[in-house]
Amino acid sequence: MSGGFNYLTELEKGTTHLGGQSLVFHCHFYNCQLQEAIEDGMGSAAPGVLTKAAVDTVSPQLRAIADGATGADLLQRAEQLFAELGFGALSLGALGPDGGEAVSPHSHYAMGWLATRGPRETPACFFPAGFIAGAFAVAHSVDPAAVVVTESRCFAMGADDCAFTVAVNR
Repeated sequence: MSGGFNYLTELEKGTTHLGGQSLVFHCHFYNCQLQEAIEDGMGSAAPGVLTKAAVDTVSPQLRAIADGATGADLLQRAEQLFAELGFGALSLGALGPDGGEAVSPHSHYAMGWLATRGPRETPACFFPAGFIAGAFAVAHSVDPAAVVVTESRCFAMGADDCAFTVAVNR
């Protein structure tokens, strides 16, 4: 891993950790299969559960790489972490303290879904939405429960990229 993040890798155990949490790297086939199973099993509750799971996982990892950074600097680190973990490209530069728009021109989940399952009628990027919510909350010292991220465009639905509207309920 590049980027200078403090990953703890135990080669003899075959594990990698960041922020006290284990990291597991999966391909788009596995991640889309897992997401589909959760969506099929949980129905309309699945998006909220998947997004919250991402927030709960990512927030401690981002705090671990913060090193005192806040705001735009931490959002840049979040972009880098998103890419390093293999989730695609993510642009958080248009987010301010009150929200804004985040864009992923290359989302692992949307591109993977389209490649393995074909087009969707609904957005596919629950993990990126949760990642964005977690990054925003940590960067701006906001309760993650107050951050609402809505995917407004999705590559898996035929859009050119994935876009997310970020708002804060204060």
